[in-house]
Amino acid sequence: MTKLSEEMKAYGAAHGLPVLRTEEVSLLQHLIRRTRPQRILEIGTCIGYSALLILECLQGEASLTTIELDEARYERAKSFLGRSPYIEKITLLQGDATEIIKDLSGPWDFVFLDGPKGQYGRQLKLLMPHLAARAVIAADNVRYHDMMYMDGELPHKHRTAVRRLREFLELVGNKALFETVVFENGDGMTVSRRKDWI
Repeated sequence: MTKLSEEMKAYGAAHGLPVLRTEEVSLLQHLIRRTRPQRILEIGTCIGYSALLILECLQGEASLTTIELDEARYERAKSFLGRSPYIEKITLLQGDATEIIKDLSGPWDFVFLDGPKGQYGRQLKLLMPHLAARAVIAADNVRYHDMMYMDGELPHKHRTAVRRLREFLELVGNKALFETVVFENGDGMTVSRRKDWI
């Protein structure tokens, strides 16, 4: 880890922000290095910690577009990433990713979903026409603090998110569309490769 990424991780911990867990860092960076994507889309920038980890692994002319809903987190990410040597490789956007991605053309060959969990399925459906052949989609926190495995009635405020997250898992589990592996690291991450269904 670089000095900047260590500073960002410490800031996230001090302010209770949902930055990428240690268990998931090596998996995400391994995926980027192995697949060598050129156009990456991240939904859920937070303060830019995972974006920096992605940027550290990019090769050649590869670039990252990242979207954050919360304005304060977006400004913090812009401040942190502005100090990195990768500023020319990144486009930071602020707003509702579900709306913003309707105006982004792609094609994306790597997508990292790490925003509102209840929106994963809807966002992936919107992105599907804009995925490159054999694109990889990684989605974080799919265990949803283990609520995905709870028996009985869920807390009311989490029911919709869990239902929608289960629908997302059904979508990426569709073998006609994706090849998917579920990693139990941290809070869980799915890694899906798009099949050539277009």
